[in-house]
Amino acid sequence: MRQRISDLLDGCEDGGVELSGGTPLSPARIKELTMNRITPKQNKLHRLPVRLLAAAAIVAALTASALAVNYAIGAGGLMQGFFAKDGEPLSTGQIENLDQIGQTFEGGVTDNGATITPIAALADENCYYLRLRIEAPEGTVLPDLDPDTDGFYQLQGRNWPEEKLTFTSETGEDIRGYGATLEWQPDSDSTDNVKEVVIRFTAQGTEPAVYNNQEGKILTIHGLWIQAPDKVYTPVFTGNFVLDVGGHFERRSLSVDCGGVDYMDETGLGYTTWLDRVELTPLSISVWFRDNEKPGQKSDVCFGSGVPNGIQIVLKDGTVAFDTVPWWEENVEALGWDAATMLADGPVNDRNGYTPFDQPLDLDQVDYIKFGDHIIPVSAD
Repeated sequence: MRQRISDLLDGCEDGGVELSGGTPLSPARIKELTMNRITPKQNKLHRLPVRLLAAAAIVAALTASALAVNYAIGAGGLMQGFFAKDGEPLSTGQIENLDQIGQTFEGGVTDNGATITPIAALADENCYYLRLRIEAPEGTVLPDLDPDTDGFYQLQGRNWPEEKLTFTSETGEDIRGYGATLEWQPDSDSTDNVKEVVIRFTAQGTEPAVYNNQEGKILTIHGLWIQAPDKVYTPVFTGNFVLDVGGHFERRSLSVDCGGVDYMDETGLGYTTWLDRVELTPLSISVWFRDNEKPGQKSDVCFGSGVPNGIQIVLKDGTVAFDTVPWWEENVEALGWDAATMLADGPVNDRNGYTPFDQPLDLDQVDYIKFGDHIIPVSAD
């Protein structure tokens, strides 16, 4: 008799646990994450990879172990709840791209009755994302906090360096970069002692931190604090949590020679940008370009962390996946800018920069880059 994937999963208990809540090793979570992993985004046709069908069958047979989670879900499935917007799941292609540049982990570190467990990480040269499970000592409740009245959970205290969160290579080099941003995930039970958070590290300035190199990486956390609106820090628990959070990340990128095509801003401010090269990863865009913006000019050639205006990434289905058309092109008069006095007359400057994507990019679906009126084909081969 032919069995469906849903039949194979009938034996798994479904406790209604949300993707972001509960233990990552519970049977309900394994089932839910696996089904998310094998469900493509609606309105797009995808052939279901054979390995995902096999993974679903294996989950039905395996116990609730780290092995089952790692094999069946992968980094893409474990991180998709962070990237999915407005309840829309990521596409199969987006998840597979994240799987290729990600890692999953087994086991955490326990100290003073608290446990911090790395779940999954994603990395490219500019960005590093890490999902952590924070379990306070038994009897300690981690409620949801109102930022206006309660403040925020923090993974470092006010007293540095002893309470500072550190992120270093195995050789001891600081790779924290621009800083760490924390996004606490929705919690299915705000009366227990568990929270999950995604930490994002980004490179400093225009210099890549190369988070996806082959060196091991160590994240050290000294506890959990609540930062009140008046900046007072109250410890929830403290300890010494030294986490091995990955080396040997696989690199996945597309490098596009843009040939120096030009774009003149449409506000009449007078600067021109020449686009030389673009590199795309599932997590970010890096750009090498030139411009003649006048020193001190109020306008800004760049979007985000240094990506020039006028760039669009267009997918094979016509979707614009990324857009840096500047918001001020329709607001120059309202801003009071005087184009007559702001025409660029500066020397040609060599620049480079990057910016992270809000959602992962499926590199196999990229059709072309549009820069001004120029169409630059992109091939994944």
